[in-house]
Amino acid sequence: MCTPARSTMFTGQNPHQHGVRSNGVALSRDIPALPELLSEDGYRTHSAGKIHLDLYTLPVPQQVAHIMTELSTQADTPFAKRLRDTLSGVLHELLECPDDFSEGRTSGESHEGFSGRAKSPLARVLEAIHVPKWSDTALLFREAIENTVEDWPADSLSEAEWDAFSAELERQLAGMFEELDVTEFSELQYDPEAFPEAREVWESGRIDELPESYYGFDTTDFTGGHVNEIFGEYKDWLRETHPDAYDRLDFTHPDNTRGNTFQVLDEWSLPESAHYNHWISDRSIDFLEEQADEDDPFFMWCSYPDPHNPYAAPEPWGSMYDPADVSPPARREGELEDLPPFYNDVYEGEFFQLQGLYTDPRPEVDEGSVEELIAQTYGMVSYIDYEVGRVMDALEAQGLREDTIVIFLSDHGAMMGDHWMLRKGPFQFESLLHVPAIWSWPDEFVEDERIETTCSHTDLLPTLLDCCDVTSPHAAYEPSYRDDPSSWAGRSLAPLLTGEVDEMERSVVIENDEDYLGMRARTLITDRYKLTVYAGEEYGELFDLNKDPKELHNRWNDSEYAETKNRLYRELVDELVRQEGAVPPRRNVA
Repeated sequence: MCTPARSTMFTGQNPHQHGVRSNGVALSRDIPALPELLSEDGYRTHSAGKIHLDLYTLPVPQQVAHIMTELSTQADTPFAKRLRDTLSGVLHELLECPDDFSEGRTSGESHEGFSGRAKSPLARVLEAIHVPKWSDTALLFREAIENTVEDWPADSLSEAEWDAFSAELERQLAGMFEELDVTEFSELQYDPEAFPEAREVWESGRIDELPESYYGFDTTDFTGGHVNEIFGEYKDWLRETHPDAYDRLDFTHPDNTRGNTFQVLDEWSLPESAHYNHWISDRSIDFLEEQADEDDPFFMWCSYPDPHNPYAAPEPWGSMYDPADVSPPARREGELEDLPPFYNDVYEGEFFQLQGLYTDPRPEVDEGSVEELIAQTYGMVSYIDYEVGRVMDALEAQGLREDTIVIFLSDHGAMMGDHWMLRKGPFQFESLLHVPAIWSWPDEFVEDERIETTCSHTDLLPTLLDCCDVTSPHAAYEPSYRDDPSSWAGRSLAPLLTGEVDEMERSVVIENDEDYLGMRARTLITDRYKLTVYAGEEYGELFDLNKDPKELHNRWNDSEYAETKNRLYRELVDELVRQEGAVPPRRNVA
């Protein structure tokens, strides 16, 4: 998942160590992060683009306050006004509330309708006030309505239905406020800098830049979200400098050509020169030009949000690939019957926050449209290649190439219809987990060589500290007679990159916790096998990657693999213990 993987890259620790076990958990500022460690060693640090180490949307209590405040200034439809009055009545019943929720607040200008699929009046209202319809609060509202309104969605509710909805909403919020010991509306108010990457604080104009020294970055050029859902400094720049292009962000713009699924644009009229990837490259190039005459070393995090759903790219990239020519997904009929039961639940759309090929209220993409989605993703990837090339050209032009380590990698892959799944989730397949990396350092790293080895996001930080000769935050004096276990869950790949060794045998562990499934999965990946264990469950996954590289046959219950499964169980335990890391290291005898 996005934030856990990025947190691991930044800290060198596994999710259970740094605490970001799933999306929706912010990385603690108290854990030493890569930009901070480099900054302390004299590096100038900068981020351009996506960071995603903090929450993408507000938690429920703060989001309730945000919704009420925004409705007080933006309720411009009958449904929105009634929703405001209903929520206002509930909050006054449960909390000591001000008469004027807005308290003089003026909402910032925003781009509305970001999802392009606001089918219900509730979804339309939430989109207008910058609340994603898949957020926890939106789902709470939706559940309360569906529990009390017989025919939903409906553009209007009867008086009795509004009363029933109000009572159900009051019941649900009462439990939350009691658990949090909240008695006044002011206790739901928040400092926007406490949620600096949340969509709502940017779209409502409460923040226009990230805090100083953000996770160790001296400066930032920030984007949050993806494609037509983009927000942050880029979107503010686009509104001010390219108002016509700003309007074209909306998938419903008349010059945009929609695909067969609501998440796809076949052609996007947003010009390449005004696209967020171009903006991120420009900001990165600006930074490189600033560093050309500086003596201090630098660390630049250039993070493009693409490829990601929704699926769209500016021309010529958006129409570059024909859906008829793309490789079909890796899957087989009857495959879901051999996998853990939640796979079928996801496929059938049981979880609104994580969908397979089908979702509510209709299929997001049917089996005949997957190729369209894949083709558009190919276009997004090719566009990224082009933008990376622009940054590399700038690195060369500024005379910085020879002394700069360049790493190209991602936080995760995407299912793209493989095994009947889309996007990301609690899936342990190679489509999602197998993230290649390109490393380059002229005259230092081996060139033009493809190395097949099992490695992990945990390896990024110790490798960079090793290559840059930066002291580990866990450094301690070790007498010669001591042989402490490593303080890192990962290892430095420097010997492999420099050609000092030809191979590094290794097994890695993938951690995946999903609260809505009540699931904690741990996956062991070796040079041949992949074992996935689900805590407290009899089911699991076992794939022989040599014989079955597309992972079409789960061998968990195959008697021929029983001995292999038992051996991998033991190896998984060994790796879990080993990857705990010796933090903090022992300093003395007592």
